[in-house]
Amino acid sequence: MKKCFLGLFILGLTNLISAQNDIAMVTTNVTEISSKTSKVKNAQYLRSSSKEVEHLALGIMKLQKIAADYDIKKERIYGNNKTITYDVVFETNGNYIKAVYDHNGTILSSEEYYEDVRIPYVLSSQLAIEYPGWSFNNSNCVILYSKNGEVNYTYKLKLKKGNSSKSITRKTVSYTHLTLPTTPYV
Repeated sequence: MKKCFLGLFILGLTNLISAQNDIAMVTTNVTEISSKTSKVKNAQYLRSSSKEVEHLALGIMKLQKIAADYDIKKERIYGNNKTITYDVVFETNGNYIKAVYDHNGTILSSEEYYEDVRIPYVLSSQLAIEYPGWSFNNSNCVILYSKNGEVNYTYKLKLKKGNSSKSITRKTVSYTHLTLPTTPYV
């Protein structure tokens, strides 16, 4: 009787091991499919900040990709009138993009707000030199995009040292491939 139970137990384990192999194969196929590239509808919007994009937080880039891929022509409210613009809001976890699309589905402008984002290394190292001993307590980012190529980045940071805290705002303006820092104010 013991041998019978032991045999059934081992037979049951081999069946579970086989199921795990099938799941792994499905995961592999999904990875192969997702690695294919697709054409982005608003590539200019994503490339507008080419110098800044390498320093943006992953959460910002993900939400921007969703806005860039959005197709207004698939919505019921879409009309062929060339003078109509569409305001669309994308929101997740307190972050949002308010984008204005034209009748072709091109992003004309956007206002973006992100809470608790990773700040670019260049900015964090600059602040570490200017404010030694202070730690980053909170960081928000506001991005204003315009189709004419101008993108304004504003980082609002809260620094903390013991019981003291400071609010710092840093702005940069990006013109396609050129980034010009503006005067920061505290």
